[in-house]
Amino acid sequence: MRFLIVDDDESALAYLETVLSPFAGCDAVLSGREALAAFDKAHAEGRPYDAVLMDILMPGMDGHQTAELLRAREEALGVDEFHAFKLVMVSSLVDDVNVTRAFFSTQAVCYLVKPLEKEKILDELRQNLVI
Repeated sequence: MRFLIVDDDESALAYLETVLSPFAGCDAVLSGREALAAFDKAHAEGRPYDAVLMDILMPGMDGHQTAELLRAREEALGVDEFHAFKLVMVSSLVDDVNVTRAFFSTQAVCYLVKPLEKEKILDELRQNLVI
């Protein structure tokens, strides 16, 4: 398994990488632009990500915009629904607009609310068949 973690907060990246590394190889990036580059590289190498954990609040391109672009890239590559990455949104935002956008615009499989706790992360990811 291979995960891409996207968050502009280095401590959140490090925490998620520590929690998830027993389950998957993890790449961590600090911005939407870096996520797009990592995604393209992974596909070019024939080793696409199984899951992408995406923070919403990031400077420049936010997590929603980044996820929409990643989904468009998958579609352009001809990736079918079965082989598409599982999107996990990660945010302190719990309003209806952001939660709805995550699930309906980018097909998120789950939504992790900050502050993050190891057992809640793992439970949510197991329940949604990410790990």
